[in-house]
Amino acid sequence: MGKIKIIVLILVCLSLFLNYHPVNAQESKLDEVLKRGSIIIGVTSSAPPFGFIDEKTGELVGFDIDIGKLLAKALFKDETKVEFVKQTFEARWPNVQSGKVDCGIQVTTIYPERLLRVAFTRRYMDSGIGMIVRQDSPIKQLKDLNNPKYTLANLNNPQMAERAERFVPKAKLLTFATFSDMFLALQTRRADAAQMDLPILKWYRKQFAGKIRILPELVSELSNNAIFLRMGDFKWWYTLDALVCEMQEGVLYSDYKALYQKWFGEDPPPQRFYLKK
Repeated sequence: MGKIKIIVLILVCLSLFLNYHPVNAQESKLDEVLKRGSIIIGVTSSAPPFGFIDEKTGELVGFDIDIGKLLAKALFKDETKVEFVKQTFEARWPNVQSGKVDCGIQVTTIYPERLLRVAFTRRYMDSGIGMIVRQDSPIKQLKDLNNPKYTLANLNNPQMAERAERFVPKAKLLTFATFSDMFLALQTRRADAAQMDLPILKWYRKQFAGKIRILPELVSELSNNAIFLRMGDFKWWYTLDALVCEMQEGVLYSDYKALYQKWFGEDPPPQRFYLKK
């Protein structure tokens, strides 16, 4: 082989080496967000008080929306540096996996099976699952609902289906895509009860005082609502998780507390139970 060919071969190999980027060195979503100068968050627009359309202003509002603005404020010192993508509950996993949204804040509970699909931060809110009925309903306890003459409104997810089968297997089921549709079915008497996250039930009870009741029994253990994101991006997960930590018990607690009081009319859990001012 001539000297020229050897030199050309060396140059080709050197070029390949310098342009080689291993898969593990892929840019983090955090780098993408910082370069863009804003964060894109997947949310619901049909689950008050977490995310819904204000009837008076037509704007997207809610606790999850304000949490997203707080993230933008922490990252960019400007709460307007956020874009909200309204998505269904079925679309939340594909949208973070494909990168359409940077993360999701969408009344989403951590379940073991969900950990196989997406990554979660620590919780930003405690939750649980309960049942709601109309004020004039003869259903007083959970056991009363377990009757084929009653219809339960469910969200379209396997966890709700499993709970309905476990606690009220004799009741008929109606499945809906949104919490708003479930509540409308209850109001219009298409359903006799609805299964929802406890904070949502409390919000509906406050808005429709004297018209609806929450049954005394929960149908779940205490659960955790968390921000979710694509798996495999430690840098982005660590940033979001640390920010949630600061909301719960650090430098962002005052902002978080104000949002919590705004939407739920009470204080969140204290920063440190063992520290007193």
